[in-house]
Amino acid sequence: MTRTNDVVRLEHATRKRVGDPAMSEISGVVLVDNIAPEKKVLVHYRDAGGNWRVVPARYDSAPPWGSPERWVFSGILYPAGHQEPARFAIQYIVAGREYWDNNGQHDYLLDPESIVFGDEPLFGVDRLQRIVEFVGWRYHMDVMKIEEAMPLPGRGYTARYKVTIGRSMGPGRYAHARCVALAVRGADVSVLGQTACESLPSLDLVAP
Repeated sequence: MTRTNDVVRLEHATRKRVGDPAMSEISGVVLVDNIAPEKKVLVHYRDAGGNWRVVPARYDSAPPWGSPERWVFSGILYPAGHQEPARFAIQYIVAGREYWDNNGQHDYLLDPESIVFGDEPLFGVDRLQRIVEFVGWRYHMDVMKIEEAMPLPGRGYTARYKVTIGRSMGPGRYAHARCVALAVRGADVSVLGQTACESLPSLDLVAP
């Protein structure tokens, strides 16, 4: 079942390195319509061995008017060296019915050290803003310049960007400037970890 009237929708999910010994953990936020008091929010995911497993989300908060509720999940773990995209979908069980957000029957895919947003149909409009949010989350820095690069073939259509980042010291002034290579596949923003930023051929300069 695909997403139904936005009754349940992923807000965002992240995958990052945690712990000692290191593991790769997925955590995220799900929004659900408050249809009835009794409900379950479940995250179905494929583990490193290819088996499907389920982890429950837990209630976090809701606005004063009651909907949508914010549910959070964590504890989806992969070996630190597992480089394949994680695959997952959201199930919402309430009032004798079930609803899914499975990214339009494609499931959500999440690379190591990346973030995926649940509004993929709108992602093209908000892509630059998502890159800015990703840089803030991943590097705690600001975006100085975004240059679009040649698309990356394979794994579905992937756009690539050369992003100059730094810490803002005032209007037009930055410290610790550096360049990072980012990939965008659907609603997933990730770092091209083994790709030197300077090696990406630029196409256009894009204003963030």
